[in-house]
Amino acid sequence: MRIRRLEIKNFRQFYGECKLEFLSDDKSRITVIHGENGSGKTSLLNAFKWVLYGKTDFDTGEETILNELALSESSPDGLVELRLCLEFDHKESKYTVSRKQEFKRIGESLKANPIGGSVADLSWINHKGEYKTVKNAANHINQSILPEQMHSYFFFNGERIEKLANVSAAGEIRDAIKTLMGLEIISRASDHLKRLVIRDLRSEAKETASDEYRGLLERQERIDTEIRKHQEDKGTATESNRGFENEIKTIEARLSEIQEARILTERRSNLQSEKERLKEELETLNKNRLERISQSGALAFLLKPSKHVQDMLEECRKKGELPYKLRQTFIDDLLDSAKCICGTELPENSEARSTLKIYRNDATEENLESACIDVVSDLRAMPRERNKLYEQLKRWSVEETESNSRLRAITEELDQISSKLGSSEIESVEKLEACRRNYKESLIGERTKIKKAEEAIEAANKNRSELYKEIEKVRAKSEAEKRAKQELEFAEECKNLVDNIHEALAEDTRCRLSMKVNDTFQNILRKDFYAEIDDDYTLKIFKDIPEVGKQPVLEKSTGENQVVSLSFIASLVSLTKERNRENASFLKGGVYPLVMDSPFGALDREYREKVAQHIPDLADQVIIFASNSQWSKEVDNKCRPFIGKEYSLVYHAPKSEGREVNTDYVILTDGPEFTKIKEGYLGH
Repeated sequence: MRIRRLEIKNFRQFYGECKLEFLSDDKSRITVIHGENGSGKTSLLNAFKWVLYGKTDFDTGEETILNELALSESSPDGLVELRLCLEFDHKESKYTVSRKQEFKRIGESLKANPIGGSVADLSWINHKGEYKTVKNAANHINQSILPEQMHSYFFFNGERIEKLANVSAAGEIRDAIKTLMGLEIISRASDHLKRLVIRDLRSEAKETASDEYRGLLERQERIDTEIRKHQEDKGTATESNRGFENEIKTIEARLSEIQEARILTERRSNLQSEKERLKEELETLNKNRLERISQSGALAFLLKPSKHVQDMLEECRKKGELPYKLRQTFIDDLLDSAKCICGTELPENSEARSTLKIYRNDATEENLESACIDVVSDLRAMPRERNKLYEQLKRWSVEETESNSRLRAITEELDQISSKLGSSEIESVEKLEACRRNYKESLIGERTKIKKAEEAIEAANKNRSELYKEIEKVRAKSEAEKRAKQELEFAEECKNLVDNIHEALAEDTRCRLSMKVNDTFQNILRKDFYAEIDDDYTLKIFKDIPEVGKQPVLEKSTGENQVVSLSFIASLVSLTKERNRENASFLKGGVYPLVMDSPFGALDREYREKVAQHIPDLADQVIIFASNSQWSKEVDNKCRPFIGKEYSLVYHAPKSEGREVNTDYVILTDGPEFTKIKEGYLGH
């Protein structure tokens, strides 16, 4: 199956007539459809399902598949047509499948009722150029193209693919292998032999048998009926057991989320306390800095003036002007004693006393000398104080930068915590624990039923074996009995042979698929892990532990789950293609595309790049729906060489949604929402 063209008219967000064309060759095998959330990527994925099977995966079912804008433009009680047309190649034939649905508007409201059921038309031109149609399109699509229960493996969203790695998906994986590989044909053959052929031959054998032989055959029939009933009981209990296990896992995951929420709440409280402390420290730092600058800030500007004053004082010192050679107090003491240090008398009105008084006027006062000394000392200390000021300011600046950086980190983490806490409702732990206890009790009950059914089947099989020995003793007393016996034995041998073939083919397919899954998984992951599909058809990841050996990886990341699930689907596509080339009698296979909605949504940057690198090798045709946040630079670089077609979904959003400005991908409108398809990539 290779998709060529999709035409859309009034389906969900897509107003009027829109179309998408797809290329698929060795070089251009990827088509990318870009669009923001709400623009219609998931609607396009559902468009494939609706046109092929008349169903969708929307929560509202098919009630809201009609475009609101087209409905609003119709007259009250008027008719509006919704139509999809898909063109694709399959096994050397060119197919066209179209489906339409008419709706009648309810008065002037934006509601409409469908008129009858949707109508599907299927036609194709085979390799001989012959044009053909069928009356029952759904039957032909299911039997000859792609069974409905298998479409979700080739048209899938990011959430579903991750769930394939859960234990509860083992049944889905087993059914997928059997259905797509044609093994269900062999299974039906075994069931047909058991329920119809062998039953009829036993009836015939009873008619020609003796009373004793007839009684033994009737006992054998009753035992077989009993075994079938116990097998059905076991199957029902097994399904219920799987369901309860899934519910318990869901509850345990929810309890884990609640515990995480509590941890996040405690973390938020600690971060808020740290944030307040940092703010107080910054406030104190700024206050201290302002005080220091007000006290010593002038030092930043006094380097040259202080040097100039120092030079002036030094010049005065050299000239003997500051400080002076003699002090006034020394001369005053000489004048009071009226005698010089040389012994000369200093009487009043003498020339010597007058000369000394002249020296006294030129001498330095003690206060001036002290001030001069202080000034010189301060001037010498000024460069050191200036450096201390700068060093202190630098330390404060570093502390401020570190504190602001930590504040930004705290704010970002608080925003992330608020987002996580805001997106989840905290349920009652007691209520969840009560539900888990109830499910565990139910689980024990179902497992008890399974055990009892297995014991009953084992006992019945033992009785059947003993009965078979008795039958052998009384069989074939006449030609008719002999012939009936031979036919019955042959039918039973045929059934055993078919069962053995089925078991061998199923095991061979599982092993081949498991090897392919591991090869793809290791190529993408490039870790010391390996993947396989075990005997219970469960996708598992293992690693080798020194001195221990092979051990399952129990704590798998979201990325690892998604990679192993994607590996399974890619391997399924590859194996069906191989089976198709082999042209085997039973294992029909086929060539199928991969249509992926948001395949990178749950992946971090590393896994996103690794998956993107291998997307071109996953299938002959890959169609990707991605938002701009998912379509990162590393994804674009890996996929760009293989892109044949590229489209952008331009979403016309109601202004009531709170958006403020138009972008390349979102345009505000006063009416109902709708989306237009533009060819090319508009970029981020």
